[in-house]
Amino acid sequence: MILLALCLLAQSQADQELQKQLEKAIQADQQQTQQGQPANPPAPPAAVTGSTGTVPQTLMRGAQSLNPDISAILDATMGWQRRAPQFLNGDDPNLHGDTAHALGFTAQEVEVAASAVVDPYFKGEVYLTIANLSGLEVEEAFATSTSLPWNLQVKAGSFRSAFGRQNGQHLHVQDFTRRPLINAAFLGDDGLRGPGAQVSWLAPLPFFLTFYAEALSVSNAPASIDGPLPEPVKSFGANVAQRPTLTAEAKFFLPFGEEWSLYGGLNFASGESPGLSVASGGTMGAGRQTQLFGADVYVKWKPANVAQTYGSVAFQAEVVVRHLAAGDGLADDWDGGAYGQAVVQFARRWFVGARGDLIGLPASSVTARTARGAVDLTFQGSEFMRIRAYAELEKGNISFADQSVGMLLPAVQPSWAPALFFQLEISIGAHGAHPF
Repeated sequence: MILLALCLLAQSQADQELQKQLEKAIQADQQQTQQGQPANPPAPPAAVTGSTGTVPQTLMRGAQSLNPDISAILDATMGWQRRAPQFLNGDDPNLHGDTAHALGFTAQEVEVAASAVVDPYFKGEVYLTIANLSGLEVEEAFATSTSLPWNLQVKAGSFRSAFGRQNGQHLHVQDFTRRPLINAAFLGDDGLRGPGAQVSWLAPLPFFLTFYAEALSVSNAPASIDGPLPEPVKSFGANVAQRPTLTAEAKFFLPFGEEWSLYGGLNFASGESPGLSVASGGTMGAGRQTQLFGADVYVKWKPANVAQTYGSVAFQAEVVVRHLAAGDGLADDWDGGAYGQAVVQFARRWFVGARGDLIGLPASSVTARTARGAVDLTFQGSEFMRIRAYAELEKGNISFADQSVGMLLPAVQPSWAPALFFQLEISIGAHGAHPF
């Protein structure tokens, strides 16, 4: 006890002495300022002395910048499903079932990311993923310019297209365990992504408006019609050596005061479909020119005083229309789809969401009308962890009285497909910010 009292007394005397020195320094600065003399100039960068000598802190910071920000994200999922979804995205939970019941666990995705500023001209980012433990792949790896004139920016490498809203988002940014139906139905199993280049221009306006132009070497295999579930016909990916997929997008953002904001976009893509040749026994048509037309909107309400309310509402919707040109013995085809979702924050760490999907509106010879409804409840313990319960009900082979399209693909069985999933997501390391 005596030793502790002596330590406390010594600490108190040291604090008092430090306070006196600070007061003297402040008084001296005030006197110099009143006399018109400049205050003491800032001290040169401090140095750190080690076994190799004295090293300035500026040099240490330069050496530190050579180390990229590295992070890892795990999405672990347990679930049950009546049958596998017909439109299965690459980062959806895959229980490896078909038309029978499936129950089990999966590592839905493991993502490892590294990013850093390369020099005054470029920033580099690499995202490696393992989806459902099926093998390592490069989700994105690209360089982005940082100092071009005239509000221009260039991205080159392998990346997700800016087409739509959810296509460019990684799994851990999604508000639901599964992606919308339109993703696998029209953009591809893993979305619209691949090696290519992008040029964007920020318009010099009082609000945010950016235009994008992209060229991607998208490669997709023809859809199989031999499995237990018919696969969606790919929009792009044929003749990848000679026919790149071209896209154009316009994105705008409008804030309405401190509580409301609106983000939206118009999208277009053109390419060639990798269908199966009718002459060789296929039913989907090879080398059909394809165009996608899309629009998306995101509206969010978030009160300024979040410390008291912890409430917010976000609404998101997207629509895609596809045109498959006549070719290989098949006539013109039009099909499309849309989804709408709302996510409500009702407490500090709790969110509830609902989403409705519909594709095959209109229905084509290769796309049946399919509907899906989903709800989820998310507990977000921090920016680095969340737990989610997700339930959905999918209905395929929907037909209406006005539907006169002759389907070239077999019907999915059974048509009703409920599913339930529990998802745990954790993030470690420094992860770069994602677009709004």
